[in-house]
Amino acid sequence: MKMLKIIISALTLLWVAGCSTSQPVMNMTNSLVPANLSEKDVSRAIINAGVSKKWVMREEQPGIITGHIQVRQHQANISIPYNTVNYSINYVSSVNLDDKGKGKIHRNYNRWIAGLNEAIQIELNRASSNK
Repeated sequence: MKMLKIIISALTLLWVAGCSTSQPVMNMTNSLVPANLSEKDVSRAIINAGVSKKWVMREEQPGIITGHIQVRQHQANISIPYNTVNYSINYVSSVNLDDKGKGKIHRNYNRWIAGLNEAIQIELNRASSNK
């Protein structure tokens, strides 16, 4: 009977831990850009990728694009510094994504960033193959 209580307690603890929606904030750092692209090509690829994933993208200045996404009551803001060698996707702020300033955020944010990064890579490769 005592062993059964221990097993049930352990399973309950694992279940509760698995229900957590918070994960460490995922930033993409120095993702590589194909060698034959201009800065304008990179900018266009990033913006097209963002739009394809429902992000609102804006070129703030040469070399920096900002992105905003809203899904129901959830919002995220990112900054994407880029050049002809690499780009990064950096977390800026969010609303209703469980960011409590401790480097953790709702897992959906990380899914959105992974999907955006994949779309950027596809657009960069497409632009590179068209040169």
